Amino acid sequence: MNIGVVMAFIIVAIVMAISIKSKSPEFSSLISVALGITVISLCLDRLKTIVSSLKIITDSIDIDKTYIVILIKLIGIAYICEFAAGISKDAGYGAVASQIELIGKLTMLMVSLPILMQLVESIAKFM
Repeated sequence: MNIGVVMAFIIVAIVMAISIKSKSPEFSSLISVALGITVISLCLDRLKTIVSSLKIITDSIDIDKTYIVILIKLIGIAYICEFAAGISKDAGYGAVASQIELIGKLTMLMVSLPILMQLVESIAKFM
């Protein structure tokens, strides 16, 4: 789908949410969540293209596929946490949004530990 059409859809949904917010805040929040889910579903198609491109790259060079899997997991964690934190902020739960961001960062660190350990082992071999 064309990015212009996507942005127009988002702007229309935001205007609807803003206009409804004063009369019915709960429906405004629902529009916000529905918009987020719709945008994520649109992103999935682009993500499939990125993953297939990464597969082509990893097939053409000699790299451990584990690193690519970790990279994709990290990207997914970042997007999911950003989405959840954004919804929390929109709903007025800034503290919860900060906690979501913290758990996301810790999860990303945990997922990336195998790469960090491999890096430390490689450095230790050179010393």
